[in-house]
Amino acid sequence: MNDLKPEPESLDYLLQTDLINELLPTFGKEHWQPLYLSREAPDRDFGVWCALLDDEAAARALEKDSWDLSIGDGGPGFSKSWSDGEETITYHPSGMDEGVRPLVLYRSFHGAFPSYSELDEEFRMYHNLAEEKTSGRLVTFDASGREIEVVRVSPKEVVVNLKYLRQFQAGTQLYVAFFIDSVRYSNLRLEDVPENQREREETTDRSRWTLHVSKSDFVREHKTFSRLLGKVVLPPPPREKAGIWPFEPDEDAKEVTFIIGVDQDGEAIEHTSDPDSLANYFGANPEAPNYLTPVYFRREVLAKYYTEPDRYNVRDGYLSCLGLWGCQIDNNHPTHVVVFLGDLGRDLPYEERLHWKQFNVPPEGGVSETNFRRSFLAQWAEAQAPDLVFRREYSRLGKEWMEAQGWDLFLEPGPGDQHLIDTVRTPVTNSQAEMDEQVLTLTKLLIDSLNEKAVEDQGIKIAEGTKGIGKLDAFLEREGFAERESVIRFLRDLQSLRSTGSGHRKGKAYEKALTRMGLDAERKPDAVARLLEQATAALRAVRMHFTGAPADGGQ
Repeated sequence: MNDLKPEPESLDYLLQTDLINELLPTFGKEHWQPLYLSREAPDRDFGVWCALLDDEAAARALEKDSWDLSIGDGGPGFSKSWSDGEETITYHPSGMDEGVRPLVLYRSFHGAFPSYSELDEEFRMYHNLAEEKTSGRLVTFDASGREIEVVRVSPKEVVVNLKYLRQFQAGTQLYVAFFIDSVRYSNLRLEDVPENQREREETTDRSRWTLHVSKSDFVREHKTFSRLLGKVVLPPPPREKAGIWPFEPDEDAKEVTFIIGVDQDGEAIEHTSDPDSLANYFGANPEAPNYLTPVYFRREVLAKYYTEPDRYNVRDGYLSCLGLWGCQIDNNHPTHVVVFLGDLGRDLPYEERLHWKQFNVPPEGGVSETNFRRSFLAQWAEAQAPDLVFRREYSRLGKEWMEAQGWDLFLEPGPGDQHLIDTVRTPVTNSQAEMDEQVLTLTKLLIDSLNEKAVEDQGIKIAEGTKGIGKLDAFLEREGFAERESVIRFLRDLQSLRSTGSGHRKGKAYEKALTRMGLDAERKPDAVARLLEQATAALRAVRMHFTGAPADGGQ
């Protein structure tokens, strides 16, 4: 908002035509709506303020030029009145003028503490806004927990996202009054201003302003000044626009169709995922597909969620977003991700369903055995996918090793690495970058996280300069671990794969490392799956020897 335009010597500047023609008409129409502005300069002063009005106060507002609420007013207090000689004291929670209450509170402490502005508590609670104190932002969140900026607060400015202001008005059925007071000084003579331009006013059904131009007898460095005093009263939208329950827009009710089969011509058959439109085992919608109809997606659908582990969690059979939503998925399927049609409509927000639709393909085979046993037989079933099996084995070894040995084999992840175990995965694309990322992740979990100090403390003889894998090798040898050589060879090969590929330019050494581990570089998802299977076998062998636990069983 360009409220302090230059050219102070022009007649338009003195007559404030820019504010009259360009600013006043924008109140209630701009995406970012000013609620409080304060600007000061040697040749001008400018301010914007606001208030909430009920029906009667809104009708009175356009009958006078003065503001209905001054900056700093609107706090609670008492009034005294007398009737027939008797005194009555009345408490007013929002100032003395009935029907008028603040939307922004300006807090001043007479120099004992810095003054500041804050938004009305009801507005903040209405939209359940979180306050980011360092930046002065108030935010809400979308269905995936992403921030939506609603209010920006700074020492001289408070602006609000118009959509949320209008929703608040709809809910409370209150008017918003915007006030403007602008004083400008000029070196133009009063004689240079046409007489019919020195006193102007205009009143409409939603705005009122007056302009007064006079000599500047009290400011010697200027010859004239003008004062624009105005207000715009914005009525509330219908209550149905309130934006919160029971008037919130039901985005989740929007239908998204998914491919559930193909017809005799090979064309895709699609059907809505709305649970209320599907058949079930209790007789509902007998002509429609069943709620438990499997819907198939390319594995790339999960890439979005793996890249933001702080927001999303992809675990065995389940995808979730913070505490906002969660959906059962079959990520044990060898080639696809499978979700039941009804779960898509019930558990995923509308925007997420649109994301999944991009990766939807016709059905190919059944669901995984794991998902079938869990969903239809109500049986406990272990994961089958190599990445999910590795995650379980890694966590299980850590827990059972501590119980059996009394010390941690792997260090707890440091800051920034807590997500590592949750992002171990079979690549969802055939990209080299994704394979490199998985090699790096495995190296961090299996090699960089080795608890070297605890291994040293076991009283083994270690040559000076021996690194983590060498220390573990010495410990395993002393303990008579029969599969020591294969486990250590795997770790050294993994380290070589990282150092010759993921950590440096790739060359013949990288190709040799791949060959040594039996990995096909042309089929990167298969290569990482094979790598995960080798890692799982190594972890399981260690666990069985040192904890006495069986190879399989519960987590």
